[in-house]
Amino acid sequence: MVLVALKKAIFGTEKQPLLRNNASYATMTDEEARLGLTDDDTLSQGSGSSGSGNSWVSPRVVSDMIIGLSDGLTVPFALTAGLSSLGDTKLVITGGMAELVAGAISMGLGGYLAAKSENDYYKSECTKERAVLKTESSEGESQIADILAQYNLSPETTASFTKDLQKNPTSMVDFIIRFGKGLEEPAEGREFTSAMTIGLAYFFGGFIPLIPYFFTAHVDDGLMWSVIVMLITLFIFGCTKTVISLGSDVGRGCITWNGIQMTLIGGLAAGAAWGLVKLIE
Repeated sequence: MVLVALKKAIFGTEKQPLLRNNASYATMTDEEARLGLTDDDTLSQGSGSSGSGNSWVSPRVVSDMIIGLSDGLTVPFALTAGLSSLGDTKLVITGGMAELVAGAISMGLGGYLAAKSENDYYKSECTKERAVLKTESSEGESQIADILAQYNLSPETTASFTKDLQKNPTSMVDFIIRFGKGLEEPAEGREFTSAMTIGLAYFFGGFIPLIPYFFTAHVDDGLMWSVIVMLITLFIFGCTKTVISLGSDVGRGCITWNGIQMTLIGGLAAGAAWGLVKLIE
């Protein structure tokens, strides 16, 4: 009963990140299994989370897609709008494609390095924590007590939980890292997944404003259709991003406003680039 009450105090609180990777769910389930925390409430809560949050794609992948598309729908669009003022369709297509390739590679490398740094930092913290617990077991007890203090548990409950947790050093390190330092274990292969997702999303988003130029003879016509296509795309993307990030229950007003904001940001970026080229001319 003590452990079940402790589980409800800790695992029942909503202090998890909004976007968690697949590994975090699996680790949480393993952690509860090691501690014997498998009552009906935990099982139903875990199955509900898996069914809604991880049904077909990791939330971290969705986050990377949003990052790539956000940049891809604004930067290349602004560039092609600026190049269109030079009056050469071929130049717009060539410059746009060059920027797309370079930008996608750059964004992908950035995603890879960021994910690798996150993974290296997590492993480093785990290594440091294992070394501390190996030399000073009392330090681990102190850290666990500090973590549990925020839940206003009795000293007896804290002592009982700490004693059981000390039986498995791996569980102890995982508990301290997760709840004490707020770190989630990155998913396996996260670096390559992040790089590919961000890079491809950037290329796909940036290719949209180039499409009209392939089917128009005059650059002015291409620019007009490119602006129309991109304004619609930016609005749809802004609305979709809001639904994915906040949920469909936020209200139509909020969804619509975020779509308008995304449209304005992309439009201002394109207008600034186009105006700068005109000014230089």
